[in-house]
Amino acid sequence: MFLVDDQFRFTYQWSNFNQTKLLSWSQWPLTMICLNLALKNLSENKNQSSKLDFNSFPWCSVDTLSHSTSRGLFTREQEAVSYWLDLQNDVSIYKKLPIKNTKSLKTRRLAPFEIAKNSQVCSKKFQNWILNYQKWHEKISQAISNRSMTLEEQFQRIIQLNVRFLIYEKSLTGIADRIIHLITTYFIAVLTNRLFIFDRNWPELLDVMQSSLNYQPEFVIPWFSQMDLIIENLSLNLQEELTIEDYWFSLDRYNIDYDYEKHCRERILIFKGHTGGVVHTIKSNSSIYRKFLTIDLEMNPENMFGCLYHSLFTYRLSELIRRVPLISSNNQLGHSSQQILQTLLSPRSFPIGIQIRAGDETMMGFGSIFEERTNLKHFQSYFTCSQQIINTNKKLFRQTNQIPIIFLLADGHQVRQAALKRWKFSLECFQSLNNQCQSNSSSLNILANADPVFHIFFAANRMLAFQLGMFDSFLFSLCEQHIITQNSGYGRLAVFASLKLRNIYSFEPKQQPFCENQSLPLAVSGHQWSGI
Repeated sequence: MFLVDDQFRFTYQWSNFNQTKLLSWSQWPLTMICLNLALKNLSENKNQSSKLDFNSFPWCSVDTLSHSTSRGLFTREQEAVSYWLDLQNDVSIYKKLPIKNTKSLKTRRLAPFEIAKNSQVCSKKFQNWILNYQKWHEKISQAISNRSMTLEEQFQRIIQLNVRFLIYEKSLTGIADRIIHLITTYFIAVLTNRLFIFDRNWPELLDVMQSSLNYQPEFVIPWFSQMDLIIENLSLNLQEELTIEDYWFSLDRYNIDYDYEKHCRERILIFKGHTGGVVHTIKSNSSIYRKFLTIDLEMNPENMFGCLYHSLFTYRLSELIRRVPLISSNNQLGHSSQQILQTLLSPRSFPIGIQIRAGDETMMGFGSIFEERTNLKHFQSYFTCSQQIINTNKKLFRQTNQIPIIFLLADGHQVRQAALKRWKFSLECFQSLNNQCQSNSSSLNILANADPVFHIFFAANRMLAFQLGMFDSFLFSLCEQHIITQNSGYGRLAVFASLKLRNIYSFEPKQQPFCENQSLPLAVSGHQWSGI
């Protein structure tokens, strides 16, 4: 058996050489030194491909293999993503402005996972609560997954330690439903001190996101996939102890109070559903968990979901590099992913996010394709709302020297294309010395990608659909203010994950917006549609 603190090095020797060599491999996640070297290399070789991958950093290698916990990998991944965002900000087109125009600017806009580290946002008591659970999860996972034990010995150990499980099973719906249900299930696992285990049939998530927990069943409970066959051959005592039950949660989840200890008594629980219950659990006056969450942990309905989200998942650097190369070509109609990211990170901008849900049929190519003018007219209420917000905050934008920019998300790319043709945000205008963009407040500055997006359930390439969906959600969470389609979970997910903790604007296309003074509290929004 190897100890956790053991470290390993490997040597190799070619048959026709006498000397042995030390085996090394690319370092990952990357450090700031490696990223800066990459930037220097790209700057000196602008004609080469700008797509960075593991082979793009030959000078950043390691030759020591050591044990890492999921929590350790999670922390290093977050640090690497922060480095990468710093680097994107350093090479930003907006850094080309004269020093006199930029010396008073703040550093880049923080990403939500960086905001979550602030104890004024996610309380210190909450952070300690999560840290204690992570340590317990790691300890118990190791204790019950010793491969030298027989199955019966593993089950005896589980009973001896009184380990109870909560297994998340994804729904066959969209990204928002899956993740909102996932975070709610994780929330309940921490609340009830159950070992959180993840659905093994969702490889897309593992490719895009890094988790702070070792939650994959094939590593922690490899016997679970054959549980029905195994349990028949166990003693009656073990069979009585290893109880298992499926629970399905529908729309009542965010309106009904649950006592999960009484409601779900089995040792192994499988939670299925497509709705969220985090906001209701902490907000309901009759919730048995409310006092603990609000008084003991000092949390509230506005920040609970986002703090949970960023304690469990972080965006992988490899995926961010895949979506945003350091050097990218211009998109004639829309904006490139790099231009969008750098604009949203820039302290010169005040990004207002608009999320329009045209419908699943639109993403599948079966929806009605309106002409350009009809598209804008049908969804005019969202653009009207953004203009009202801008008009209301003109004084603030002048005082902060910020330019309001509309980052547009829409599942129908025809909507984005129509808006871009009419109001496309000009990078040249943004770089101008006399702030023409700020002075021209009668025209919206639309920042958007013009390419189609795909529904994760219906797409032929589900990996790509999920990658694009999570990247757009990450970008949307960088916005300072949000306007979303009321009957859609996708925009609401990003709003709560953003941890901006501001009221939002939420309505349907045919509704008349009154965005000067009628915003919606997050706690109210958390009970709309399928809940948060």
